[in-house]
Amino acid sequence: MSQHVTETPVQEPPDQRPEALVVSAGGAATQNNLRNTGLIIGREYKNLVGQRSFRITSVILLILVMVGACVPTIVQFFASRSNAPTTIVVVNDAGTVAGLDNTALAHDIGAVLNGTSGQQPLYTLTVATTSALEPLQTRVKDGSLAILLVLDRTPGQDLRFTYYTNTDPASDGNVQTIQALAQQLNVLDTAHRLGLTQSQTTRLFAPPDFTAVSPRQSQQTRSESDRATGLVLAFAGGLLIYFSIILYGTSVAMGVGEEKGSRVMEILVNAATPLQLMAGKIIGIGAAGLTQMACLIAVGIGVLLLQTPLQAALFGSHAASFLPSLTGASISFLLVLLIYFILGFLLYATLYAGFGALVRRQEEVQSAVTLPMLLAVSAWILVYVAVGFPDAPWLRVLSYIPFWTPTLMLVRIALGTVAWWEIVLTMALTLVAIFACAWFAARLYRVGVLMYGQRPGLRQIVRLARQQ
Repeated sequence: MSQHVTETPVQEPPDQRPEALVVSAGGAATQNNLRNTGLIIGREYKNLVGQRSFRITSVILLILVMVGACVPTIVQFFASRSNAPTTIVVVNDAGTVAGLDNTALAHDIGAVLNGTSGQQPLYTLTVATTSALEPLQTRVKDGSLAILLVLDRTPGQDLRFTYYTNTDPASDGNVQTIQALAQQLNVLDTAHRLGLTQSQTTRLFAPPDFTAVSPRQSQQTRSESDRATGLVLAFAGGLLIYFSIILYGTSVAMGVGEEKGSRVMEILVNAATPLQLMAGKIIGIGAAGLTQMACLIAVGIGVLLLQTPLQAALFGSHAASFLPSLTGASISFLLVLLIYFILGFLLYATLYAGFGALVRRQEEVQSAVTLPMLLAVSAWILVYVAVGFPDAPWLRVLSYIPFWTPTLMLVRIALGTVAWWEIVLTMALTLVAIFACAWFAARLYRVGVLMYGQRPGLRQIVRLARQQ
């Protein structure tokens, strides 16, 4: 009896080449792009915001921002405690000085040393008689009196000043102030003895007519307060861009590496295309980062606005005004800062996602994203160079390169060395760079998410990225 054997065709193993995996990826997931991308955005956003480390970091950063915003008030508080007025006793053995008796002389010396602005006085002044000279010298010696100033006259009737102090004159910061006072009193007394009138004596101290002219003066339309405010915002914006790139760009790459290491990526590509996965991951993590940064900025601005009433309550009329003025120029600068922040983050996040998809394990992410990380670090370092050389031709050229545009342009705008068309041009160039990097990163992502085993070389990466 013959037996019929049914032969089952042997199935060939699926092609594990990167090219074949790229073609097979996605399938029906190419439909409903917006829906799939939106779901991935929500998943990445909730996953990052829900992490305990994210919440702890946010609380720590909020505390640091609040403390940083209160630094001027804290500094003034301790300064007001430590900077007590210096006591000066003047012994006048020279008779009338510039026609002034002791009362008028004490008033003029106090006006010279402390000014007339109503601020907290730096010196308290007392005029004593010659009979009290020895006890006063003893007080200086034992440290109970800071400064003793004795006025008498030389045989030629010129004023002579003797300065007693309880510290080393070489390190005494008050010596130059008292020397300037002595010089002024000597000129006034000499002018009085020469018979000059009060108006003639006043002309001796009148400042000369001095005008500083800059060839760029006509190009500067912003006030100094706006420039100072812009420079502070430029540093803050550059620092914000740098940390956002490092923190959240790395989070994008680490997320990809984690999914590849756990083989979850094989399941995800059946529900969404690699392009949808990359876009959702970038936007979702970026939105979480923007949420954190928005909270930090809101709290920082709120605490800064509270400093004025807080200082008024603590120091009264001696409160210092340190808050920059938010004029129309600085508000427009904030808008430009926001645009550059978004453009810079999108540019770097695409690179982080593309290079992060090429790793085999999560431990390799740091080495894989070395290139975008170095670009981000160099962009922050160039901020300090741009402050000193904003008009340097080579720096202007670097500010047109998209990887350095966000930080360098902020500094140049703050210092008033940028024309309006440069802002438009650099934003357009950065947008073009974002699309170009997104095109390249999407292909790296499309290849990398399904590749396991040996990481491809540079030549293979370029060849695979060029494939349709």
